[in-house]
Formats: sequence, C-alpha cells, structure tokens
Amino acid sequence: MSDGLFLAKNIFWGFYINMYTLFTQNFNNLNFTGYERTFVMLKPDAFKRNLDSVIMDKIKEDKSLIISKTWEGVAPRKKVEKNWESKRGKSFFKEWMDFMTSGKVRGMVVEGEDAVSKVLNLKIAIRNKFAKGQKRENLVHSSDTVQDAKREIGNFFDYET
Repeated sequence: MSDGLFLAKNIFWGFYINMYTLFTQNFNNLNFTGYERTFVMLKPDAFKRNLDSVIMDKIKEDKSLIISKTWEGVAPRKKVEKNWESKRGKSFFKEWMDFMTSGKVRGMVVEGEDAVSKVLNLKIAIRNKFAKGQKRENLVHSSDTVQDAKREIGNFFDYET
C-alpha cells in the first residue's frame, strides 16, 4: 500500500471515529424538539397601538419560522372563549373576553423547528419592550405547548391539526 493511500485511510477513519464519538457523547444533551406548529394571536391592543406591523416584523425576522396561515378580523366570542376555556370561572374571564373581542385580532399558524419555544421567546421580548407589567393588554398571545397549539389552531381555524 502506498504511503498516500495509507495516510488517506487513516485520515478518513480518524475523522469518522471523532465524529461518531462527538455525536454519541452529545446525543443525550441535544435540545431539539423538531418541526412544530404553534398558534399566535395579535390582540386588539396591538392594532390600537399600531404595533401590529412591528410584531409581524419580529416574527418574520426569524427565517426558520414560516407563517403558514392567517386570519384577521374581530374574533367570534365563541372561538375566543373556547381558546381560553381553562380560565372560565376566573373573576377576570368576562372582562378579558370583552377585551379580546373589542377589536381586530390576527390569528396565525407559525411553523418551523422548535416553533413553540421560539415564538414564546419572541412573545416575552415583545411584551417586555412594549407592554411591560400588563396582564391582559399585552399585545400578543402564543401557545405554551405543542398540545395547546394543536387545540388552539383546531379551534381558531376550524380544522384538525
């Protein structure tokens, strides 16, 4: 075997073993949840304060996320109440639903790798910048979990996810 071929084989196997070791040692530490869909809603105050385009720009900045479906208008109370069914019975529920149906909203399906956590982080950043300390009038809603996203998308867009 020539020295060149011997060297090439050693380089190949050395690289292969290093990559295999790197992958197997770090496999359990990977924090990848996969391709997901999440529900996002711009609330009436986003439109009243003319921040809807700013929020949309923030979402679109992340090129790994795709806005695959949108709906805009005054949301039917039945849909809004169903999305927040778990809050029914709370003292603030009626007032909150009145607010959520007081003006235009934009419902969206946002997709991509780790979409739920990426959009949650965006939501937190948006609220911190434009609605700090606000409980209800905080510009934007997004699903907290993949399961919530499936339920909210199915309810808001009337189809199974």
